[in-house]
Amino acid sequence: MEALIQPVLHDADARPELTARNATLWSCRAAAPRLRDAARGLLRALLADYLGHRPTELRLDFTPGQPARVAALWHGLPISIGISYAAGLAVVGLCPGARIGVDVTEIAPIPDWDAVAHLYLGTARAVRLSRMSAPERERGFALAWAELEARGKCLGLGLEEWSPARERQLYAASIELTTNELPASHTASHANLMLALAIGGLSG
Repeated sequence: MEALIQPVLHDADARPELTARNATLWSCRAAAPRLRDAARGLLRALLADYLGHRPTELRLDFTPGQPARVAALWHGLPISIGISYAAGLAVVGLCPGARIGVDVTEIAPIPDWDAVAHLYLGTARAVRLSRMSAPERERGFALAWAELEARGKCLGLGLEEWSPARERQLYAASIELTTNELPASHTASHANLMLALAIGGLSG
């Protein structure tokens, strides 16, 4: 698999060319009560345009705790879907032929960061975070958390406590990850975000 480039967010009305095993990301903004509906509306519009279906004809599965799924194929390939929300911003990703995981995490103070880091990120990462200044730690925690979530979503895994076995799963060589810090201008709450995109394995 070729190395991933830094993830770029397209506007909701952009329709760049899709290519097999490459992820394309879009963003939309809305107030919290309407953000999920806005993201799902964007997803339907994107799939309708790329698959040549009317939005109402698309069979989409939004099972809680699972990635969204669409039954239709793109040039014979299943399309992996990634959706994430933070600070008034939704990111929607599509990838034909490979599984993706997408996560956006707000860069902000976390009062119980140490306990959370030890529980989910592991002792080694928690120690590295403890040696950082407060601003560096906020950014470092957001980066580590976005990466954790993106890798887990790519593998179809829920959030679990850190373990050596889980570490091996999440950091398998078959998964490639790239990140990008999004400035506050991207969000509705004027918060900086960390964006992580993981891609790997055949979609199915």
